[in-house]
Amino acid sequence: MTMKKEIINFIISSKKKGYASTKDIFVKSLDGGKSCFIQKGNLVYTDTYFGSRIDCGQERVYEDGKVIWVMAYRGGIIKLEELHNEAFNFLKKCISKMPKNFPARGPRSLKEGPWKYENIWKGTIKSFTGEENIYYNGEKICFRNYLGGLIKNKE
Repeated sequence: MTMKKEIINFIISSKKKGYASTKDIFVKSLDGGKSCFIQKGNLVYTDTYFGSRIDCGQERVYEDGKVIWVMAYRGGIIKLEELHNEAFNFLKKCISKMPKNFPARGPRSLKEGPWKYENIWKGTIKSFTGEENIYYNGEKICFRNYLGGLIKNKE
């Protein structure tokens, strides 16, 4: 299965406008989660998550009303909860620097002062699993596991 460059670019721009943005465009959904919705032409991106300190969620891309790409994730802060806001702001920065060839999460690594982000994945944006971790002064305080890829719909 191939993935059009237009879809990859849409994922990148949607993530930057969504969770990685400094603006909160997420709204509370009827099921208790928080969701964002971004549309460009026939493409739609949604991100819905539940929880705050430890969360789980799913990002989806639709083309012409059909889901074509999905990523599920779960993780959060496991130590030094008082740093929750700073840790998640650092995570947003990392996601905004996602690799263009793998826009699922952030780069392989990023360091900024006492903060360090690591992202280890297997596969390509078409089919992948991964784990990201955030360290503060060398101590692991956040984790997130994720998986996803293209969806093959019945013709």
